[in-house]
Amino acid sequence: MTAAEKLYQLLQTLPESQINEVLHFAEFLQQKQLISPQQVIPSGTLTGLRGIAKRPAPAPSDGELQAEYTDYLSQKTSKPDRENSD
Repeated sequence: MTAAEKLYQLLQTLPESQINEVLHFAEFLQQKQLISPQQVIPSGTLTGLRGIAKRPAPAPSDGELQAEYTDYLSQKTSKPDRENSD
């Protein structure tokens, strides 16, 4: 018995809602197979760099992040605007 025949027999026993789930999954697999290599994101893009900026220490607390961001903003606004200085 082929896999398609086994699947058909199994589908005969499932309720309509679960048959729809199987159908959606099969359509997903079909679409995934149809993606051409040009549509795949090359490994040199930013998505290929995912995870390299993780901190070696535990994640900072909300308060630490807020203080760091506030410091960044105050430094950014205190620098003179070079375009208007000439």
